Amino acid sequence: MGRHSSLAVTAVVVTALIAAACGSSSASHGTSLLSQPTANVGYAGSLTGIVETALQPAFENATGDAFVGKGEGSSALAQAILDKELSPGAFVAVGKSAIKLLWPSRSHFLITLATDPLVVAYSPNSPDAAQLNKIRSGAKPLKDLFALMETNGFRLGRTNPNLDPQGAYFELMVKLATKQFNLPANTPAKILGTTGKSASSDVGSSSQILDEDALPTDISTATVDAGSEYLTEAKQYKLDYIALPARLDFADPADVSIYSTVSLNLLQNTTFPGNLITLNETYVLPASGTTRSTPDSGADAAWLAFLLSSTGQALLTKVGYTLEPPQLSLAPGFTSAKAVLPAPVLAGYNALGGVVSTS
Repeated sequence: MGRHSSLAVTAVVVTALIAAACGSSSASHGTSLLSQPTANVGYAGSLTGIVETALQPAFENATGDAFVGKGEGSSALAQAILDKELSPGAFVAVGKSAIKLLWPSRSHFLITLATDPLVVAYSPNSPDAAQLNKIRSGAKPLKDLFALMETNGFRLGRTNPNLDPQGAYFELMVKLATKQFNLPANTPAKILGTTGKSASSDVGSSSQILDEDALPTDISTATVDAGSEYLTEAKQYKLDYIALPARLDFADPADVSIYSTVSLNLLQNTTFPGNLITLNETYVLPASGTTRSTPDSGADAAWLAFLLSSTGQALLTKVGYTLEPPQLSLAPGFTSAKAVLPAPVLAGYNALGGVVSTS
């Protein structure tokens, strides 16, 4: 599937959202901490800026529902849901793997909304800014970026791949670049401090591992010289960045076969495969023995539908996501969109020409 934006949403989505909002507003509040139905959302930390400044206020204005949420690494959020430390009704994750951890007891589906290219962001105050500027402009070849990153004293920032998919994708990108540019086989070890052991998680240099929420600030203030970011974060935080070619940015469906040539071993004997960096959403089912109030669960569904609405899609596009017709992945045992999607979500999915994914 090529890269393109799909922003057209018919009146059926608006009708469904209004119906969900009105219906939930007339019911008792139940377990909400606020005075109106409340969407409780766990979302990838890379979404923090757009959620707080744009998506949350637009959602509340469109539906009349309230919003509470937590942004953190997608893998960490999924594990917290499984451990019953968090109980969101909706989950927006980067990558499919975090949501699939919830299958089948806590989630029955995921909808892929968009792709988000990986970039290397840097500070203009870095001692290496002049070289980074030349690489960004094309005055120096991209291959020089990797030689620079392994230079003694270069301060690289990235996230923990066991907690955040961005950290995993950055490691995979360095592995791919080593192949693409015919770099020495020990290039990933020199840049990341990894050992190359295949039997266990290999995070690499602990001095490079930073909290996802802090990483943009650490880059902008030159606490580190450069670091991993998604394009959306680089734009949100107005960071200088080096765009990577499609074969290295994990965002072009045409290059999936290239991405799949690399993988990463993580904790709990899990493998993180090279694939598209995607933005995905799901409805989180209550843990066994617990419930969410009907008004609040309606607000959760309205949030998922909002991201499929014309307003939600336009906001995602504005910050750099590349939209695709929504692709539905089903948990084992489920065979149709109608069987798993809440009514307003199904309406938005259908209006955008959603398709069932086989991957």
